[in-house]
Amino acid sequence: MHGVRGCRHRRPAVASTGVASREPEPLLRISCFDVLIGTRELGFAEIGRLISETGVSTHPDRPVHRFATVVFKRALTSSTELYDWRRLIVEGKDDRRDVTIRQLSAPGGQIVNAWRLTRAWPCRWSGPGFNAMSNDIAYEEIELIFDDIVWLEHKPK
Repeated sequence: MHGVRGCRHRRPAVASTGVASREPEPLLRISCFDVLIGTRELGFAEIGRLISETGVSTHPDRPVHRFATVVFKRALTSSTELYDWRRLIVEGKDDRRDVTIRQLSAPGGQIVNAWRLTRAWPCRWSGPGFNAMSNDIAYEEIELIFDDIVWLEHKPK
């Protein structure tokens, strides 16, 4: 028997009952998304991976569950919004916000998946590096730590 090549999917045979199997789901792309910090929509160029992991503790019956921090990257503008949020944390304020990441079917398309990072706060902000020999876009990054990742139920319209 030959393996599957490239992106082709083999269709399972029709069951003896005569009922055809369902079509494979379309593959989802990573280039179309939007982000809400609280209720404010902000544009980002890139978001790091969402990671939930379990580590071994000194007590085998008590595993350690954690969520890795997530880095959000966007083109730098004159807005200091992300920097200001980080400054509130540095000044000792407990300013945690829910952050929602929505994966879209296409630019401006329907939401196909959504995740909420609950009680997120910025543990790091970084501004751009500078290089007189380059004409690259300046970026800022904000790294968020949070209490939980919730995969939101979404029903297509």
